[in-house]
Formats: sequence, C-alpha cells, structure tokens
Amino acid sequence: MLDAAAAEFAAKGLEGARVDDISLAAGLAKGTIYNYFDSKLEVFRAVIGEWTRRSAEVREVTAEDAPIGEKLRAIIIADMKAAEEMEEFARTAFREVISAPADVVEQLLPAWDPVDEEMARVILQAQEAGELRTDRTPAELARMFVALVNGLMLEHWMPGSSVQLDDIADLAVDYYLDGARRPSVGT
Repeated sequence: MLDAAAAEFAAKGLEGARVDDISLAAGLAKGTIYNYFDSKLEVFRAVIGEWTRRSAEVREVTAEDAPIGEKLRAIIIADMKAAEEMEEFARTAFREVISAPADVVEQLLPAWDPVDEEMARVILQAQEAGELRTDRTPAELARMFVALVNGLMLEHWMPGSSVQLDDIADLAVDYYLDGARRPSVGT
C-alpha cells in the first residue's frame, strides 16, 4: 500500500494524488485506504515514515566511541540508500515541504524525527567528547547538518549536477566538520 502511495505522490504530488487511485493501485477497493489512515496527508506522512524506517534498517552500526564523522556518515549513507530506493517520492517530499503551507509542513516534519533525533544524540555525544562546539544545542547543530544534507540532495537533482547520492554523506560530513576552507599548509 505504501509503495502504491509513494508512486502516486511521486507522479501527482500531495495535492494531486487521489486516495482512491492509491487504493486501486495497491489492489484494494476504492476508499479501502481509509480503513488504515484518516487522511491523504497521513498516508503521505506514512510514506516518509517508511523512508526513515528503511534508513534505520540499512544503517551500519558504529561503535559508541567512534568519531563523530564516522557516526554521521553511517546515518547519511543509510538515508541516501533509502532515498535512492524511492527517489521520485523523495523529490516530491522535498517539493512538498518547501511549498506546502506551514500547517502541512508542521504535520510532515515529525515523520523525519527518528533520523533527526539520532543525529542530535550523536552530536551530543561528540559535544561531550569535546569533538564539537557547545555554544549551540545538539538539536540546533543537527538541524544545521540536515540543512547541509538537504541542500546537497537538492543540488543532486539540479540539471547538470555532478553530485551523486553516493557523494552526499562524505561531502556533508566533510563540509560540516571541516568547512569549505582550504586546509592550512602542513595539514
């Protein structure tokens, strides 16, 4: 059912998708999806939830004492694998979050909370280990990192871009932790 929903949303967007078409594409009778979800927005949020669930499922486990870069890379590599599996829906999800009214965005964003919370947890550990600055909260630093990752995903989708989904984890972690400055002489 969620695969059918992802395809319908990818083809028609949140506004244009029809719940009856999702039900039929899933091999169900018209309207059957309402036995499982209260609204089309709830279905959309469930597809995002499937993306985050899949991301957690494919994420490589890192040692608790691994450096922050290794932990963040593992999170983003897994997220990019999950995004690649449903890339057309991922593009649609981004478009909807960018263009939807604030109340809709407010309802969609919690579907990504498991990934954001994991990043904040990893960032807190890095702060406690002295690897990251402490003048910002872990949640703020996580949002900054997510903004960089999302920006790289948008760049990936731009015509003529050389950024591949497989590049995003390394680019995001390197630019987040080291910045875009040239390394100092001798480093």
